[in-house]
Parts: sequence; structure tokens; C-alpha cells
Amino acid sequence: MSARSKPFQQATVAAATKALAGGNPLRRFLVADEVGLGKTVVARDTLAALAHKARKFTVYYISSGHKVADQNKVELLRFLDEDAAGEALSKIDRVGLIPIEEKRTGSLRLYAFTPHTSFSSKKRLYGGKAVERAFIKLLLDEIYPGLTSTFPDKFIEHGATTGWGWALAEAQRKFEYASVAFKTAYGRALRGEFGRAARKTISQAANDEMISDGHTIGLMRKALAQAALDSARPDLVILDEFQCYRELLDARADNPLARQMLEGKGGSSPPPILLLSATPYRFYAERWETGAGGAPHVELFDLIAFLGGADVRSEAETQFRRFGDLLHAIGRLPVESRGAAIGEAETIKHRLETLLTPLMSRTERPAARESSEPPPKPVRIEPHDLDVFRHFTAAVPKNLKTATIAYWLSVPLPAQALGDRYQITRGVEFPATRSVPRLGVTTWSKPPKDAWGSAKLRALGDILPTDALALPWMLPSLTWWDPAGPWAKVGRPQKMMIFSRFRATPQSVAALVSLEVERKFVGRSSLPYANAWKKRHLNPKPNQGPTFALFHPSPFLIRAVDPLDVRDGASIKQVRARARQQIIRALPVSIAPEAPNKRDGRRRKPAWAVLATIEAAQLQPHVREFAAIQKEWGGVAPKDAALQSLLEQRQQAEPISWISKWELDALVDMALGAPGVVAGRALYRHLPELFDYKGQHYRKLARFCWTKLRTYLDRPVFWSVLPGDDATAKYQRACVEGCLEAVLDEHFWLRKSKVGGIGLIDDLSGALSANVGTFGFKGLAKKEKVRIRCHAAVPFGGTESETQRQDQGDDNQTPARSEEIRSAFNTPFWPYVLATTSVGQEGLDFHSWCDRLGHWDLCSSPVDLEQREGRVQRFGGLTVRRPLADKLGKDALSTARRDLTSPWDAIAKGADEAFKDDETGLTPWWTLPGADLKRHLFALPQSRDIDRFAKLKMQRLLYRVALGQPDQEDLVELLTDDDPEALRLLQGLTLNLSAFAHRRLG
Repeated sequence: MSARSKPFQQATVAAATKALAGGNPLRRFLVADEVGLGKTVVARDTLAALAHKARKFTVYYISSGHKVADQNKVELLRFLDEDAAGEALSKIDRVGLIPIEEKRTGSLRLYAFTPHTSFSSKKRLYGGKAVERAFIKLLLDEIYPGLTSTFPDKFIEHGATTGWGWALAEAQRKFEYASVAFKTAYGRALRGEFGRAARKTISQAANDEMISDGHTIGLMRKALAQAALDSARPDLVILDEFQCYRELLDARADNPLARQMLEGKGGSSPPPILLLSATPYRFYAERWETGAGGAPHVELFDLIAFLGGADVRSEAETQFRRFGDLLHAIGRLPVESRGAAIGEAETIKHRLETLLTPLMSRTERPAARESSEPPPKPVRIEPHDLDVFRHFTAAVPKNLKTATIAYWLSVPLPAQALGDRYQITRGVEFPATRSVPRLGVTTWSKPPKDAWGSAKLRALGDILPTDALALPWMLPSLTWWDPAGPWAKVGRPQKMMIFSRFRATPQSVAALVSLEVERKFVGRSSLPYANAWKKRHLNPKPNQGPTFALFHPSPFLIRAVDPLDVRDGASIKQVRARARQQIIRALPVSIAPEAPNKRDGRRRKPAWAVLATIEAAQLQPHVREFAAIQKEWGGVAPKDAALQSLLEQRQQAEPISWISKWELDALVDMALGAPGVVAGRALYRHLPELFDYKGQHYRKLARFCWTKLRTYLDRPVFWSVLPGDDATAKYQRACVEGCLEAVLDEHFWLRKSKVGGIGLIDDLSGALSANVGTFGFKGLAKKEKVRIRCHAAVPFGGTESETQRQDQGDDNQTPARSEEIRSAFNTPFWPYVLATTSVGQEGLDFHSWCDRLGHWDLCSSPVDLEQREGRVQRFGGLTVRRPLADKLGKDALSTARRDLTSPWDAIAKGADEAFKDDETGLTPWWTLPGADLKRHLFALPQSRDIDRFAKLKMQRLLYRVALGQPDQEDLVELLTDDDPEALRLLQGLTLNLSAFAHRRLG
């Protein structure tokens, strides 16, 4: 699996490059590939092709938000080497700041902007960054001397306090880069916004209490951006996920900046525009969307007009209209009488493809028939569940009782989970009764009756046993030896993504699943719930060298021991024996591998001290490494007194001239099972320069092991579920039995294509930093909240304790937890269950370690069904890695032993060779025999959802046929047919806009 483009992507790049170079007179092209097929890779190679040989090339990359931009702007420059990419990527994130950017070498420059910060219309004006306002102040002082002195106190600061001095100094430092031509252009732009008497108008607006400061400053920012745009006109504009800011494509007089960017200025040619979106228009609209007077199919025609002009739009409307008439006729005709209509429809289909493929390309995965999948097994209802329903319904206001069944079916503990946030329970007091479970902090350790009276929650427990959810990490797709201990008892732990209808459902499900994990493993009647999470066993203390040794990524042990350097099928006993030989072979010549006599052989020096003396005694080329290690560790946490004390003890460890058998065994345990060594060796396979101490890679690794991995593993649940009482033995045994090194090797290999080898530790550190959130259930007292921690399972989209963060200089306060939770779920660590609503349905990846999806509440549209399942069916996801490991894993392990590489490098190479006959390149990393998504429908017996689910899967094969039609749901229902041959013929009428398909046909 590499960053190189595949054949289907190469075809799209060729089509896009041709259109943007003039093949399309408007020089616009849309890449609309299905979710997860690598649109960013296509954009990267298109950019590379257009910028090739250009003396100067400026790119505006515009995305819906900074998080998307931060992820993708680096990917867009991966065709350059690291230094060139660093030069090309601008740190400027506002158009208005381009003029004060320091001049850099290199012909290519990429700016990443958002519509909100750089291309707002007059309806969306605000104050921007402090440094931007400081730059405006300096410009005003030069263009209109004395103007800013007429402003009210703190006007231009606009809320900035301690950071204003820095912002002003930064603007002054870079002001010299602003050219005279730019300053003149800014004065002209100010007059365009405020009128010819701009100085007077600006002063009046600043002092007018009826005009907000943000609006006045916003107009000055718009003028700044307009003048700046002239100084750095783009040679290519990339609009990523533009459906989130579609109004930008129709920029009018109230947004002259966007209009200038898209259409050019003063007779200049507009730049080429590359649009990226998996959902550029609504592929399918339900009856309620069209019945309200909307016309979703018009989005398609508006987009066609933007890409190709009014004449192309008119022709497309004509052809789609006739195509729709034929589809309705086909739906009403008997199967045997459809031939002529299908023949004409195929002709129009080819006309539409010829008309649209110069403007766009959409590649989709091959449609798979669903008939072989067994029908979903309904969840079982227990009598106790009905007690919960009756209790909930009895207290709800009479006018809302018809809605109670929907809430009861979806939300566990609805009387406590819904609370005052929902109208149905607002102000309602539900009386306590013995027949209905009630959650309270004093009864948290008692087993819930029948899973809190929730049939769906009980079914989830059958699919994901609590014992599996309590484990600290999942098993790898490719194990290096047989798992043991708690991992062997529960089989293969699974992650699961769950979609529901109501927002309270993910929160209630996540809280109750997490509570059951805590209850089973740490719950005691004498232990208050608030204290259950406080007990720690790995907190550092002076003279506690074993804790340090657990999380010390020893370069000696990492280089000396390779667990893969054994024969095929070796047992863990044989791996240990081989590790023993490897350590003996790597010992410094001054240290003998055995005691001089039997009496001395009984010596048991602490393993951490023995390792310290070995590291200190190494000869060339590692003679100075011990000092470097100590220095790097000293910088991990300079204010951590306990850590500094442990480092001092390492420094003072007495030299030794031999090691005893017990000490050698302890080193073997550490080499194979210490979390720090295991993490370090896994990283070393993907970052060979790990021990180049000038790059601070080792310091990052040590900091990760000490501050992230240690605190993650030191959770009460893990301590309880892992066997043993001694911390060193417990965690070293767990790392071996749970195959942690193979897990981390697979994860690092997977992420390396995204963040590079040097970014792996920062990437995993951020994921393990996700904080535990809470969800508050309604308590017995009127305003009492029973707050439950969410960890093994989490809601996506917010818990009650979700915090707001604001980075320095950022304009928008955004929830920090959603991105942290997504990153954490995409690791093999907690959480194992992610529950969400439609918030998690579009545009996000959850596929790295999840191949199981639950429809807690069924969606109503085949598009929504496809979007849900598209979250976990993506490039290189777990759904394809597991069958690849089964097919190629044995040979890959042999190759890794020979080449000293990651087995996954060998699997990737073998997979590309094994499936080279797939001319599209979709196999094996997107589609693969046996790469099946595991679906779960939480439907009750006799529920209509069982039949609806089957119907949705059938409609998913047909809905694309209805593209461009005004009555899509009615049309799809009309065309739905159980006859396989009829279905095949109808599927053949789906427009194929894939550039690869048309290049092949051509």
C-alpha cells in the first residue's frame, strides 16, 4: 500500500489535467470519486502535472475547515521531497496576509484557506486574527496618517489583550515585505468598500455604536484580501469538499473577492479550478425532500453550468428529461416488453456520458449483490423490557405518548437518559419503582437487570462481550505467534461503529457499556464510583526503577533482539530462547554472559540497573550513546522530580563484569515484553533514523512511552483484567500474550503513508491523549445528575463534559473532543465502540481498525446506508487487511526475517503482485474477495426494519439510475424488482462517468 496513484486514479489525473489545461474552455473539472477512493491523491498528481516546468506556480487550496486543510495540504505536496515541500507550503492562512509573507525560494507555493476566514461575504464579516488587524493598523497609519488615533480605545485590538503586543511586533517585523504597489492597491480597495471619502467613513463607522466593530474591521479585512489577491493570483484553485460552501460557486456582488478568484479581474483569465467532493450533488432525494418544494436535482444542473457553461446545462437537462421518461416507462412495462425502451435509454446514457466526462469523473467500487448475506437475526425482547416501556409511557404527557415507542426502542434507560433536553421528558418526573432499573452512583456496582431493560443493549453485549471490551488493545491482523492469556480467552476483540437516530442514544449506549466494563472488573460495593478510576499502580516514585524500565525504549535491547528472527511457526518459548542468544551475542565484551562461579550465579541485581550498566559499557559505534540517552530522557519531563531521580540512579549504577542467569532472563523478559522496548522496536522498523539523536526522534519516543503509553496502561480496568500482581511481570506478560509489537507494527505501517515515519509517534501520542468524557443521567433528585464515564465505548459528536479549546490566533472555538475521539478510534486501543448519529455519517474515516458496523436505528435512504458503511469500507482498512494477512501473512513473515523489515511491507508488495491483473487498481486495497463488512441490524422480532433493510440494500443497487430526476424515491421504488436479470439490465443504465472506463473504451 503506497502513496503512488493507481490506474483508475491515473486516468482521472489525465482527464483533469487535460480539462484544466484548456480541453474544457472554462478550465474546470470535478473529481467526484466515491468516498474513500483517494481524491487527494488525484489532486496531488494533477497539481504536479500542471506545475511541471512552470517558472512560478501558486495554488489556493480551499477546504471547509482547518482540520481538513491541515490533513490534506501536506498530502498535496508529497510529489516533492521533504525540503522542497516545506518550502512550498505556506504558513499563511489568510489571503490578506500574503503580502507580508517572507520571500522564499522555489517555484511552487501552496496556500491553504477556508471560505470563512478568507472569502466571507458582507453577511459574514468578523474581526479575524490579531496579526491581521495589526497589519491593517500599520497600513492605515501609512495611507491615512492619524486615522487610527480617532478610533475608540481597544477598537483595532478587538478583544486581543496579552497577545496584541506580539501581534503588532510580528506585523512590524514583516511590514517591509509589503510592496508599494500593494499599499496603493489597499488604498484603492478601501475606497471600494467605504467610498471615495474612505478616511472619514472609516472613522465614523468605528465610532458608531450602531455598527459592530467586527463589521467595520471585517470590511477592512475584505479590502486587505482583495488587494492581496492581486499580488498572488492563483494558477490553480482546488476546492475540497465544496458542497459544504456551495454558495462560493455562485459568488455575487456581495462577495467580490470570491468572484475575483473564480472569474478573474480586469479582463484577466480566470484560474483553472479543480473541485473535489464525493457528494457534489444529492445523488438521491427522498419524497419528503422534494415534497417540501425543493428541487434537489437542480443542484446537479447548477454544477454542470458552473463546470461547462449554460449551453452544456441546457443539453444535459434535455437529455435527462427524456432519460427520466424512459425510466418511468420501463418501470411500468412487463419485463419482456422493456427491450425498446431500454435500448433508447442506453443511447441517451451514452450521450450524457459523452457530454459530462470532459467536465467530471466519478469512480465507484463495483456494485456487490447482497442476496448471499443471511437475513439479520432479530434481537430478543424480555418481559422486563416491557416494564421499562410502560413506566416511561405512563409519565409522558398525553399529547406526546405516540412518540414514546420510538424513544424506548432506541434509547437505553430513556427516563434517565433523555432528561430536559428533549421535549418529551422536559419537566417530567419518573417515579422510582422496583420493577424498573434505575441508575445511581450508590448502586453502580450491582449487575443491571436484563441490560437495563434494553433489548438492543443486550444484543450488543452478545456481539461484543465485556471481557473483550476490557482489554487494552486489539489483536493484529497478522499475529507473530499464538495469542495467549485474556486475548486467547475472548478470541479476536472487535471494534464497532454504531449509528442511531437520536442524539441521546450514543451517549446512553456509550456510558452504559463503559459502566459495565468498570462494574465487572473494578466494581465493589465498598468503592464509591467517583473513586473507582483513581487507583494507579504505575505512578513513578523515587527508587522505583522497575517502572522506569518498563517504559524505557532501550536502544541496546531494540537493536539486539528481533522476535521475528526465528523459524516459521516458532512458539513463544522458542522466541525467548532465540532472544536470549541475541542478547548474549550483543553484550559488550567487558560483560560476560554468565557468573564466574555457582555462588555468584545466584545474584539478582535489578534489571533496570543491569541494563543501565550494559548501555554504559557499549563500545564503538555506541560508546557515547548512554550519555545521549540520559540527555534525551532528561528533556522528557524536566520538572518531574521522580523521573529525574530515577535518571540519577541510572547514572550511578555500578559497573558489572558478568550477568547471572536470573538477570539474563530478566533482560529477555524486558526485550520481548517491556512496553517501551516493544513500542521502540516497532517504530524502529519504520523509522531507521530513530537513534539519530540530533533529530530528537528518540526524545519523542521516550516522552510518548512515559507520558502517554504509561498513563494509558495504568487504568484500573486494565490492571484488573490482566493477570498477576507485580506490575513488571503483569505488563511484560501482557505485551507478549497480546502480540503488542505486531499490533504496533501494523498500525505504524498503516499510518506511515499518511504522516511519514517521523510523524508516527506524534500521531499516536495525539490519539492516546483523548480524555475520558462523561454523560449525565437524570438522578432521583430534581436537578441531580449521575455522571458516568465513557471510555471503552464513546459517543461521537459530544458528551456533556465536552470542552472548548481555542488555539492562539484562531478565530473559531471548536470542540476538541470529536477529532481526538476519531483519532483514538482509528488506533488498536480504546475506545472499542463508537456510537454516533448522522454527525459521523459523512466525510470521516473510521476504517483503520474497525470492520463491524451496527444499525441501531435503520436509516431511511439507500444513500444514507451507503454513507454509513462507507465510513469503514475505505483504502487499506481492516476489512481488506485481515483477508490479506490470511492469504499472504506466512510468506510475509519469512520475508521480514530475511530483509529485517516490517511484515506489512512484504504483504503490500505481495498484494500488489498477486492482484496485478486488476487493471483498475482497486484490488486489493479497496475491494477484495473475503473483505466483507460485518453488519448488524438491531431490529426487534417481526419489525418492519428487517424488510426495510433488505429493500434498502436492493435500492442501493438502483438509486444512481435516478440521477438528475426530480422524483427519485418514487422512481427507484417503481424500478425495484426481485428478478436478477431485470435488476442487471437496470443497473446497466447507471451513468458511468469514470475517466478510467472511458479511457479504456476509447
